[in-house]
Amino acid sequence: MKQGKSVLLVLTTIFLLTEILFVYFVAVEGNDDIFGAFFKTLVFLLLILLFTKKLTWAKWTLSILLIVYGILCLVAGTESGMIFYFFGCFDIFFGIFIHTSKSLRVFHKERPEPGVEIVSQQFNENQKPTFTVDGHEFYYPLLVKRYKALLIDGLLLLTILMVIMVLVEDTQLSSTIMITASLILSLTYEPILTAYSRTIGQRFMKIRVGRHKDPKEKISLVDAYLRWFIKGLLGWLSFITINFNREHRAIHDLVSDSVMISD
Repeated sequence: MKQGKSVLLVLTTIFLLTEILFVYFVAVEGNDDIFGAFFKTLVFLLLILLFTKKLTWAKWTLSILLIVYGILCLVAGTESGMIFYFFGCFDIFFGIFIHTSKSLRVFHKERPEPGVEIVSQQFNENQKPTFTVDGHEFYYPLLVKRYKALLIDGLLLLTILMVIMVLVEDTQLSSTIMITASLILSLTYEPILTAYSRTIGQRFMKIRVGRHKDPKEKISLVDAYLRWFIKGLLGWLSFITINFNREHRAIHDLVSDSVMISD
């Protein structure tokens, strides 16, 4: 496992360096699509992270995109310079290596988590898969319940900002106060409450975020901010994986080693 992590870290570092060089060439040539280049890099890094979670679909998506991207770089090399041949060859090698390397096979399969006993492989009458951890029964909430919690939190934050706006609308610093309040609320509300307690919406819906390996335990503040960042970056697209795994984990759950549970 340790060897696999080291190999993947080295390959990811090389890939990141090639992407930095790619962005540099884009900037030198005066191409306006620098944001697109950064976003592409973030997508690949996200897929690499999901690959380390032993998700088969992430492995295949990552390898196929790397090979296709490598071929495009080889084509671009005929006009843009030899450096793109290197980019293309490395990306194709990386994509194939993911499937053929023995050292990376540790990331190829999901392994059962210790201490978690599945009560039933079938869904109950409410379509909620249940499980127990150390005698405590939980179930994974469906997408609708999570949406309701997000809606409650969103309306709460909006109400707070509207109250602040009314209170400061006649002051000279009203714009500064509103911007500051918005930043503080967006940067602290969800991640801090997720790490140490629950958001208001989660309390109303009786759901909470726990560690994937031990749902009774809360996630760390670092993981809470990582979870918040990925969800904010991808928006509703982050929930696309919920119906493709038994634990109903969204992309931001997979990345932060968390799981949403209801108790």
